[in-house]
Amino acid sequence: MITIKNNTLEVEVTEEGAELRSIKYCNREYLYQGDHTWKRRAPILFPWAGRLRNLEYTYDGVEYHMGQHGFARDMTFSVVEKEEDRVKMMIESNDSTLKIYPREFKYYVEYKVEGNALSSKMTVENTGEKEMTYGIGIHPGFIMEDREAMVFIESEDNDSIILDANGDIVKEERVEETLPLSFFSNSTTLIVPGAKKARVKGKDREVEINLTHFKNLVIWRSGNDPFICLEAWDNLPSKNGEEENFNTRSNTVKQEKSSTLQFESVFYFS
Repeated sequence: MITIKNNTLEVEVTEEGAELRSIKYCNREYLYQGDHTWKRRAPILFPWAGRLRNLEYTYDGVEYHMGQHGFARDMTFSVVEKEEDRVKMMIESNDSTLKIYPREFKYYVEYKVEGNALSSKMTVENTGEKEMTYGIGIHPGFIMEDREAMVFIESEDNDSIILDANGDIVKEERVEETLPLSFFSNSTTLIVPGAKKARVKGKDREVEINLTHFKNLVIWRSGNDPFICLEAWDNLPSKNGEEENFNTRSNTVKQEKSSTLQFESVFYFS
């Protein structure tokens, strides 16, 4: 286990999936500890965020199978840089990943604490000779035991996509800027494209996400379990009838060969 810290935040990260395992602000745990129906805590999502239809897609005319949220969360990362308040980790494509996702890459995840903020920076290097199509995101769950908690969304238009428990689009509608925690009680996933900030406020704690380089805010909760996920994605689920073809699919990241892209989100605790 790797620890990074400052005077107010102490964060634990594991090399397994570069997953956050603990976030303590002023000695109080804020990260959900996987105690209920959802056993993860803060998985990273690459090279897909969400669920592909039938867990299958086509790339360069070949059909592939890829599980929900990609495979990076199940890989072992190597630490490439470590300081008291930050850590940078990486994986790269290999024979096993190329059987699932036919592109060469290096993928870095960096966490840094500063004041009451934890930043997550993801860097993708396309090390191959072809354009890469992919999805990317981060999926942390935060303890929220106050059933009267409220969620506040900052977006220009608040147009949203609502997914059911299977990850299928059930409706597209405009949502209010302020929502009760109960809105998410049926394992509802809310996606707000273009949103840049959201926060959840309970009677004794508050967490905010700032999507500095991501396109889509995602909020999810498993039933009435005492946590809520504030997520950042850079792709969207396919609409009904849309082919899962990575050569033509919309709402994905398209990265040129021999190039580098960065994606950052910042979480604030109080």
